[in-house]
Amino acid sequence: MKKVLSLLFLFFFVINADANFSIKIKVVDESTKEAIDFADVFLFENDKLIQHKLLDAGNLVFHGVSKGVYTLRIQLIGFDIYTHNNIVVDTKDLDLGLFGLKQLEHGLAAVEVVANKKQVVYKLDKRIIDAGASLLTGTAVDILENTPSIRVDAEGGLSFRGSSGFKVYIDGKPSIFGGSQALEQIPSSQIDNIEIITTPSARYDTDGDVGIINIVTKKNVSKGINGLFNINGSSFGSRGIDFLISHEKGDKQWYIGGNASQLSRKSHFEQLKTTIINDTSTTSNAQGKRESINYAYSFKTGLRMKKAKNFYEFEAEVGYQGRKRDGDLAYEESRSSQGNLFDHGVFTSRDKYDLHETYGQITNGYKHQFDEHGHFLSANAYVKYGGNALEYFKSDLFDADNKRHQGHQAWEAEYRWTVRANIDYVLPYREGGKFETGYQYFSYLEDGDYKMEYWDPSSQSFYWRDDIYNTFYFQRGINSVYTVFTEGYKALDFQLGLRGEHTHQVLRSSKTWANRVKNRFEIFPSAHVGLSLGDQSKFIAAFSRRTTRPELFFMEPYITFRDYYSAEIGNPDIRPEYINSFELLYKTNIRENTYSASLFHRSRKDKIERLRVPYEAGITLDSMANVGRDYSTGVEISASLKMARFWNMNINGSVYHYKLKNDFNIGGKNENSSNYDLSWANYFDLNKKSRLQLDGNFVGPSVTTQGKTNAFYYFNLAWRQQLIQRKLQATLSFRNVFGTARYVSKINTSNLISETRIKPQTPLISLSLSYTFNNFNSRNAQQKESNDIFEGTNH
Repeated sequence: MKKVLSLLFLFFFVINADANFSIKIKVVDESTKEAIDFADVFLFENDKLIQHKLLDAGNLVFHGVSKGVYTLRIQLIGFDIYTHNNIVVDTKDLDLGLFGLKQLEHGLAAVEVVANKKQVVYKLDKRIIDAGASLLTGTAVDILENTPSIRVDAEGGLSFRGSSGFKVYIDGKPSIFGGSQALEQIPSSQIDNIEIITTPSARYDTDGDVGIINIVTKKNVSKGINGLFNINGSSFGSRGIDFLISHEKGDKQWYIGGNASQLSRKSHFEQLKTTIINDTSTTSNAQGKRESINYAYSFKTGLRMKKAKNFYEFEAEVGYQGRKRDGDLAYEESRSSQGNLFDHGVFTSRDKYDLHETYGQITNGYKHQFDEHGHFLSANAYVKYGGNALEYFKSDLFDADNKRHQGHQAWEAEYRWTVRANIDYVLPYREGGKFETGYQYFSYLEDGDYKMEYWDPSSQSFYWRDDIYNTFYFQRGINSVYTVFTEGYKALDFQLGLRGEHTHQVLRSSKTWANRVKNRFEIFPSAHVGLSLGDQSKFIAAFSRRTTRPELFFMEPYITFRDYYSAEIGNPDIRPEYINSFELLYKTNIRENTYSASLFHRSRKDKIERLRVPYEAGITLDSMANVGRDYSTGVEISASLKMARFWNMNINGSVYHYKLKNDFNIGGKNENSSNYDLSWANYFDLNKKSRLQLDGNFVGPSVTTQGKTNAFYYFNLAWRQQLIQRKLQATLSFRNVFGTARYVSKINTSNLISETRIKPQTPLISLSLSYTFNNFNSRNAQQKESNDIFEGTNH
């Protein structure tokens, strides 16, 4: 019996040993000696593809390699294909050492496609989205539309798992605007990839309850003069042009770039609203067309230099950008008391809104690289000034004879300073082990005033409301220190981090009762664990503590108007949100297909939410408040499938339970809901230079403390054609093809009943052209169209 067991043990040992070798490589740019990321690495045996992986910071290990003779191929657009033959795997693991990829001097490599490039790359603490994964042209919002963790909601905005509390960064610097508005300002044609960080580690800023979106823009790394030009337009009047030109010689590279764009949205707006104040009930019905335009004009120039082990970077950018909106609505109003009608009127409501800013920003960076193993010290400084910043609105009611019945207009003028400075040190103390530490200073300052004019029907002129005039000053300074340890042992990787932040905040106003000075010191831990199960599967578990600090407009203690019947006021005592996020991710590759599933839980204290109450007859007042606690628990499933040689499919879906415990008693209540959404994208390769995309999106219902938003769905279609040896690329897209997108929001409290319906104008047809010359080395040269198809949802 012992002999039999010994033979069985030996048999299994031999079988396992036969597939227990590994091949390790490191890949750098031959000229710059910098590690190369995301290059495709293929392992062949007798011309049969055995494994395919992507470089991670220049490193790669093939596990589970059987005895045999192999060929290694490394390829990345803009570099010559590297092939290493006769790799003999026999008795031990192989470390093939350092490989250098040579940049192509002219043209693009004619690469035979042996595997599809992955849309999503999973790392220990983030996911990286390939910007060229979709064909729809426009802005950063669209690149994210069909990706895991991200949904474009019914309001035309973007959310992480049902929350819009995320922060947007561009090349690691905070965006001028926030949320979806920031993403709309970035042409997709200038985006290389997007980092999605749902549970950020301690090295990242703590703001943003559900994480960070970092936009990584294209940067040419090829020799000589290279560039790209993009132009686009749509049936709604959207149009844009942008370019990027660079010149690299030796250890120096300079570049210039520019962007001019207008993103237009048109919708039919309808709102039925009843307000009850004392014994007076006011019912209004507003309907008509709304149009908004997001516009951006910018120019930037920069210089990158390398001297021995020192790297220097400088960039300067100036620009003008903002958003404007126009509405022309038929407005009918009735007033009654105890069931008796005593007033009725039919008007035309015309409103105009314009928010804009002229800005300039400078970035300086320095990095000293001690060796080629990732040991470095870096320092960065970023300064931005926003001048001539103005938020203007005008709203009027005209009677049947086109005479102004009521009206008001307001100006909020200000200037803004943003300063951010970092120093970071990274020490890899052994293979798989790394120590990181750093310090960051961040400051945001805003100073300005607010004034308003009202219409006087008797004198037929506007007059100043001195009681509304207000000055304001706001400054928030944050000093942060962090430490992160990363360790790895065989198939196990883990990362532990701790961040400490001291916040000093000053709010001053003409309304002295609202003056506030606040100081806080807070600790934010993080933890990430990764376990590789063979070469194709991986588990990742993560925890992160986050916060959402209130924006200034959440706290401004004076009344402003969005239109004649919608007012809002800030709350100077609003508190930050504190969020604990947990996530467990499983990812596996089966042949050419990739599957992933995420289990997540998020608990939030002092949830900030917009509340709406009656203000005057027919007019509602919005304010921000800490309404209580909420909890989200759910699962998210994603699959990237190779259906046929010419057909690839991506499916992303999520189901989660949302619970809101309301502590703020203004017509609100505790809510529970089951939420779900689904996106389905198909890519058809018609030939080597033509591709077709068809996608469908279903966004499930959602709830708030005061009401709910209905579900909706829509479909998109796009076609891309490459011309002139793939230097010219044309993309034609159709959004909301069947006109099925609808937005319906309902509020129902004891003194307010409101229903808002918005239907985007269709069809939305877009055309974009992209041209690269010489050898602009960028993995993605594609564009996308904005999915913000609804206009007027704040009303």
